[in-house]
Amino acid sequence: MKISDALDPHTLFPIKLKAFWALDKMENESNDRFTAANVALFLVEGQGINISRQAVQSALKSDKTATHRNTKGYKLMESGRKQLKEVSQKQEVVMIEAGKPFSTKNIILKDIFTKLSGEISICDPYLDIHTLDIIFKNSDKKTPIKIMTSNLVDKPKGIFVRHLEDLRNEGYKIEIGVYSSSDLHDRYIMDNQIFWLSGNSLNHLGNKESFIVSLGEDIRQSMMATFNSRWKVCVKI
Repeated sequence: MKISDALDPHTLFPIKLKAFWALDKMENESNDRFTAANVALFLVEGQGINISRQAVQSALKSDKTATHRNTKGYKLMESGRKQLKEVSQKQEVVMIEAGKPFSTKNIILKDIFTKLSGEISICDPYLDIHTLDIIFKNSDKKTPIKIMTSNLVDKPKGIFVRHLEDLRNEGYKIEIGVYSSSDLHDRYIMDNQIFWLSGNSLNHLGNKESFIVSLGEDIRQSMMATFNSRWKVCVKI
């Protein structure tokens, strides 16, 4: 069994871990080297992960001990596999079963939100009124929540703002920030102690099989710094 079999690439961060996962997954008896373009194509076409060749190449160059490169491409070394193994051992993984959106949004997410405290920061590239419904059902109205997105779905026009204002009028402390960049890919929820990485947008959880994974403090600190930096330039709603 490969180490990649025990991991969901959508929940791996930073990008180099997604690349390591792909190299491990693609490796076979006849080929153990792949170009950055091969890796990117495998992640895009096979896993639906939006990533470029340039991003993969930059990520692999950032850790030269984890892979070996020659004219044929990159080969995953023991150091890279060790990093994947460490991630799998540290992770608290919640499996989201396909075809169970109701259970996911009303039981599993409730449990995750219950573990959070203080201000909650959410990053989700796709946001609509269904996301607001999840916040309403699973969070405490006294808890400040910031949601950063790059694609706000407002159909029919005006319905999102009306729902948002309704929640605010009932006492929910929700801020929305629209980040106008294509850099927003990962979906996560965090507070000042916990970081959850989701393999799917909150509004689509349960429609297909995915995972929500709790990652370490080093990742949480890094992503909090990134979130706060991007939040400063978001258009607030």
